[in-house]
Amino acid sequence: MEYSRGKTMSRRTFAVLLALEALAFAWMGFALLDRARHQRIQMDFGVNQWGYRGEARGSKEPGELRVMLAGGSAAFEPGLPYGPTLGGRLYIELRAAGAPERQLYSVVNVSEPGAGADSYPAMLRDYVFLNPDAICVFDGYDMPTGVPPRGRRRSLVFRLTGYLPVLTAQLLKQAGWMSDPDGGVADLLQDGRSAPPQDVSCAGASAGYCAAMANTVSAGLRFGRPVIVVSPPSVSARHRSQQQSLAEVLAREFGRDSRFLYLDLGRAMDLSSPEQSPDGLHRTDIGNHVVAQRIAAALLKWTPFVSRRRT
Repeated sequence: MEYSRGKTMSRRTFAVLLALEALAFAWMGFALLDRARHQRIQMDFGVNQWGYRGEARGSKEPGELRVMLAGGSAAFEPGLPYGPTLGGRLYIELRAAGAPERQLYSVVNVSEPGAGADSYPAMLRDYVFLNPDAICVFDGYDMPTGVPPRGRRRSLVFRLTGYLPVLTAQLLKQAGWMSDPDGGVADLLQDGRSAPPQDVSCAGASAGYCAAMANTVSAGLRFGRPVIVVSPPSVSARHRSQQQSLAEVLAREFGRDSRFLYLDLGRAMDLSSPEQSPDGLHRTDIGNHVVAQRIAAALLKWTPFVSRRRT
């Protein structure tokens, strides 16, 4: 009796092992197909297998300095292939600056379309394994809150493994992860609107936003990385007032910390110029070139960043 019961258990165990092995092979096959699809789209309008824009980066080369670009739609730039985006142009600027001395630079754009500033600390935590030497926070104009509907943290697979699949959505002909649209300019930041409150400062209607940006800086510093917050080109007088208020709040809280830097690019480019912006909001390749130049110049003069160079 005992022997028979033992044989039954062995068969059940064997069946379970076969089932697990079949699942493993099925997952491997799916992963290979999914990875191939990632490679086809990641340098165009999509993301790599780890859920961020551009080429997937591994361990850094000796002496390499890496910049992490974090933010929402204004940093991700849905609708643009990766090359002419801010992340792509920043990499080109840094690479050109480092070429004479054979200094290596890389840029990882972990921003997320439709993401709110209150989701940025978790964004940094998800990608701290990329080991950046500086974090560049570039926020936008739409002021959403939380994780967007198609955000990567909505994916169970990403939350469990850090891998962001794309194949399932394509097979089901559904919108994929990281496909949330650009929200444009928030009503609060548009000039000539009577409904939004007049006080757009951090002491008024932007209090939650400013607190979220401060929490993002705190998170980056806790991870031991210097953090630069970049004010994007001003889209309105209200937006300019909000960003000036944010600069004052961040200066009071982090101004004495050499690992923090605020870069005001509100007037860095002319959004009314068709050469630099197609619609008065988004940036062309030339517009991103202008912004990237300013960010690269600030980084290359910033001691907390350049002092992290390894030989």
